This record gives sequence, structure tokens and C-alpha cells, in this order.
Amino acid sequence: MTVLCLTGWQQPADALTSIAPDALHFDYASYTDVGAMFAALPRAPKLAIGWSLGGQLLARAAAEGYCRPQAVLLLGAPFQWLADEHFKEGFPQEMAGGVREDYRREPEAMLKRLNGLVALGDAHEKQITRTLNRGVRLWENGMYWLNELTQFSCRSLDFSAFPRAIIVHGMKDKVIYPVNAEAYAKALPQCELMLWPECAHAPHLHDSDVLRSLIAAHV
Repeated sequence: MTVLCLTGWQQPADALTSIAPDALHFDYASYTDVGAMFAALPRAPKLAIGWSLGGQLLARAAAEGYCRPQAVLLLGAPFQWLADEHFKEGFPQEMAGGVREDYRREPEAMLKRLNGLVALGDAHEKQITRTLNRGVRLWENGMYWLNELTQFSCRSLDFSAFPRAIIVHGMKDKVIYPVNAEAYAKALPQCELMLWPECAHAPHLHDSDVLRSLIAAHV
């Protein structure tokens, strides 16, 4: 198997088809145990791509030896989503509580608002919002994965044997702040950091041509 893709929270499993149409788009949304999900991943893809929460899950799986790709591409991935005393520039804790409550009460309306935030500030904001809203689908286990996102920090991981990585992060990202990309760049032993100035939280929709070229260079 050549390319593995892990999507973002509450996004379609095949959301990265625009940049990797022939990949295995692993549908982790059906799992309610992250360890079982890691154990089900293919062991040795040539390239693994993770967007948003999917990127953090990929980083965890690769660092812990569940999946050993030759190269990793992280798109808007959280190193640690929420702010705390160690990661002061993360997403505010008080706002995250509102996200969980909105998802609990009105999940579909909340997801459409989230899609607007994903695209906010991007040079292609309107087009990206339309694309995201066409794919809205409520995950049965969405709260489990939202909690996984809120509680995990990659500070706990040993990245010493991590494969070569490319990090692409939008400077306009209002969902996963760019400080996350910088934290990965400091932690990973072989890393190329690409910060896109007019891009928000969906690099694969902002410029799929550039990402397809990056992927082709590693496959």
C-alpha cells in the first residue's frame, strides 16, 4: 500500500481525495478506542497523510510504532489543540467548552459553523466553505474523537525515530493555530515546515496542485 490518509474530525473519510485519489482513506470514525484504531492501521505505507485531528493521530501512531511510513505529510495538524501552562498559544479552554456543548445540542448546525471557521480568512474562503458544507455528515462517535482531540498533547511522545516529515499549515488557520506547526517542527528530527500565508485550515482545498506535487515526490 502506497499512501494512507486520515481525515479531520467530523470530515468525510475521503476528504483528501483531491490530493490523493488512489490512497487508502482510513475511516477511523467508527472506532471508539484509539488503541484499536491504531492497531488496525496498515503497517508500512510509503507515505501517510493526516489532516487536522487525522494528522495528530498519524503522528501518535508513527511515534508509537503502530504505523511506520517512509514519510509523513501533516496538514493543519494539532500538536496540542488546547492552551495550558505549557502551551499558552493553543485554542482557549473556555471556547472549547462551548464547542463541545454546541456539538452536543445542535451537532449539524455546529458543524456548518465549524466549516465556516475552517475556511475563514482563506484566499478561497467561499469556495472552500461550499465544498465543506456539501460533505457534512454526523459521526456516530464524534464526541469520542472530539474528546480525544481536546485531551491529548504530543509533548508526551518520543519522536526520535519519526520518519521524515513535511508540515503544511495555513497562517490564517483559526481552528488549529499555526503555533502547532512550529511545535512539530521543533520536535521532529527530519522536518520541512511550510507556512502558507493566504491559507486557513484546509490546505488540500487551498492549493491541491502544490500538494499533489509534494505527494508525487514522495511516492
